[in-house]
Amino acid sequence: MKERPARMRIRREKLSSRLPAALLLLFVNLIPAAAGAAHPKVSVERSRSEPPRWISRVPEADENFLYFVGRASGAKSLEDAESDAAANALSQIVTTIGVQATLSYDRLRREAGLLLQDRLTVLGEAQVTGLKRLESYYEKQTVSDGETVVSSYSSSLLVRYPRQSLEREVSRLEQEAAGRVQQADERLAEALSLEKADDLENSFASLIQTLALTAKPAIHAKADAARNLELCRNRALEAARRLSLRLRKVAVEPVEAGDSASAGRERGKLLTESLEQTLLSQGFHPEKGETVLAANILPRVSAVCREEGASGLEAGFCFSRWTAACRITDPRDDSLLFAGVYTAKGFGLDPERAGQDAVRKLRVEIFNKFAKDARDKFDLSFAAGE
Repeated sequence: MKERPARMRIRREKLSSRLPAALLLLFVNLIPAAAGAAHPKVSVERSRSEPPRWISRVPEADENFLYFVGRASGAKSLEDAESDAAANALSQIVTTIGVQATLSYDRLRREAGLLLQDRLTVLGEAQVTGLKRLESYYEKQTVSDGETVVSSYSSSLLVRYPRQSLEREVSRLEQEAAGRVQQADERLAEALSLEKADDLENSFASLIQTLALTAKPAIHAKADAARNLELCRNRALEAARRLSLRLRKVAVEPVEAGDSASAGRERGKLLTESLEQTLLSQGFHPEKGETVLAANILPRVSAVCREEGASGLEAGFCFSRWTAACRITDPRDDSLLFAGVYTAKGFGLDPERAGQDAVRKLRVEIFNKFAKDARDKFDLSFAAGE
């Protein structure tokens, strides 16, 4: 008996409604996963009869242009696949320039639309000009299993980027890096001068400006400029940490309060707001600025609140005991600057109300005691010259 083939191949042509029929032939391969009509079938539509050579081998750069192939797969639509492929090509180019770290995927997707229209594209810190889309190729894979049909798209995009544009952009970034070094040095000198004059708030503000200028990597900076930028940042960090203690500036972390369910998260949010307000009333200054927090210069305030026990003392009268482990740590090494464990006792007609009363006391009484204790500790430390 003649053996029945394990896999069958059927090819048919289709015309795409997206492109002129004269320019695009869609070749469909129906590939049963195994013999028998009951198994899923896979069909593949291609924008060309054969994938172009540049799919597997990116063209080598010549004296005028660099070439890149953007790729994407598993997209739900052809439009998404093409946008993802364009974003991938842009990501490669920006990596070549040297500033990929400043870009997000969403930003790449937005800018990719400009590439698909052959327009000027500006990405984050890099200015990509002269980019040209040369060719594209896509495949649509459809898996059919009875009543279920699932389609996905993959796309590849060949683009070229002028060498002159790359050289011009690298030169611009070198000049920008040198300018940042000079500005950062000026802001740091200003901050240190203000600190000597005991103008601590303005000194701290200048230090934050210094940190903002030195936060970005010194891309394409010359060796001496890169070293100066790093040295300037380290000096600014040390000065900012020193001033943050004197100015009572802190970073308040979200309070942990019980489980991670919705009620626990809401309770934690409420306790965090209460902790911030209490610290403010005791002379501390919770900071929320992105540059300040990202620099990791502020003492970190954290609190973990837990219900340790609940019981009914008598009919219609319940008791709940909560603890709050509060601490302030040095951001450099997580060493303790101050810590304390406090207890709040709540009472109510039922366990829920008793717990609510205990949490209220955490907010009103316990956090206030912690903030006062921390303030006194800091005052003693400065008085002793620590």
